[in-house]
Amino acid sequence: MKKQIKYTFIFVLLFGGLSLRTWSQTSKAELLSHLELASGNYCNYPNPTGNVTAPPKGYVPFYISHYGRHGARYMTNDDAYVYLVNKLDSAQEMGLLSALGLDALQRLKTAYADAYHRDGDLTQLGGLQHRAIAHRMYVNYSTLLNQPLSVKANSSTVRRCMLSMANFCLELKKMNPQLNIEMNSSEHDMYYLVPNDSIEIPKSEKDAALYDSLSAFKHKMLNGRHQMSLLFNDTLKAKKLIDPHRLADGLWNITSDMLCLPELRLSFNDLFTEEEIIDGFRAYNASWCLWEGLMPGAQPSYYAIYPLLQNFLDEAHNVISSSEKGIRLRFGHDSVLLPFTYILGMREAVHATDDMENLHENFALFRLIPMAGNVQMIFFRKDGSDDILVKFLLNENETSIPIETDCYPFYHWSDVEKYYRSMLENANITYKAKIDEKK
Repeated sequence: MKKQIKYTFIFVLLFGGLSLRTWSQTSKAELLSHLELASGNYCNYPNPTGNVTAPPKGYVPFYISHYGRHGARYMTNDDAYVYLVNKLDSAQEMGLLSALGLDALQRLKTAYADAYHRDGDLTQLGGLQHRAIAHRMYVNYSTLLNQPLSVKANSSTVRRCMLSMANFCLELKKMNPQLNIEMNSSEHDMYYLVPNDSIEIPKSEKDAALYDSLSAFKHKMLNGRHQMSLLFNDTLKAKKLIDPHRLADGLWNITSDMLCLPELRLSFNDLFTEEEIIDGFRAYNASWCLWEGLMPGAQPSYYAIYPLLQNFLDEAHNVISSSEKGIRLRFGHDSVLLPFTYILGMREAVHATDDMENLHENFALFRLIPMAGNVQMIFFRKDGSDDILVKFLLNENETSIPIETDCYPFYHWSDVEKYYRSMLENANITYKAKIDEKK
């Protein structure tokens, strides 16, 4: 049997265990030694490095601005379960399943029964991940968080995001009962918490060709030949019943999602070689890069995330102008966090190429959007000085942005705000006409 991902590993990640460097090339050796990373955006939250650089003398934190992905979740729909269970049930009736196929079918039915009517719901582990992140935020910036303070939090209206917010805020409240926490989840704020579909996305002549290449690449990486040979005793007859690519694709997603549900003690890793699990990661790594418009030549769908940048800038400006202190928390999705890291120019997000075969070496989802992934901006000020400093964190690790600074990992807010406001202005963002305006 192939190497299994250890059940206990998941819990170690909450407060100790695997730590990832902020950015480096991804080697096959790294993925083979930490196969759980190959689950891509299903990857559970890696422990941060623990490096917290002290600010320049006299500077103290006064404001934290945050956007976080929800924690570990069930798959967002049951399509893979329905397809695989139905097809394998039919294969069983036809006498086509091998002994391993019969065993895999029973495991699939167990997993599906647990997932039924839980599309996208937060798992137990997902709540623990956000509590751990909140705990570290308090410990790392206790000079700010150990006093009476206003905490404003809001989330996408999707349940897993609301519960992620609740777990995060409950942990902060547990650490400091004096915190005044306001939590909201409303359509009013969805224009910046999720991709804004009112924004016109510029066209790209290369987009169609890139999607054709992606389709071919995914079918190559997840071709299903090995899974067909494992699960069926007559692959020629089985191919008339089930599509090999859909088989491998569905199994890869279910295999990855089991990392979010360690309490089930279920694994499907025995249906893949280690290299095939990595191939699935490569397929979805390229998919996300293209979907979010981060691949050279792709349609820049990240334009739909510009309202979030605007919100970060405007709310920071208001806090700084008022000389107040506070914490600002936002909870949403990977489809926002990934392009947001790119817009910010974080070094982990800007090395994408259109070479899908080797893309994973320089652009890796597990560094960018693991479950509970987040961006934090920590603001510092000094008595008697108007020079505000800000530090950027990706998944709690200090990182860089494309702005010159004389005090890395800190940046002068005046430079940062000027850079990003110029970016928004140069984007020439336009909005689609509303239906009633067309009348």
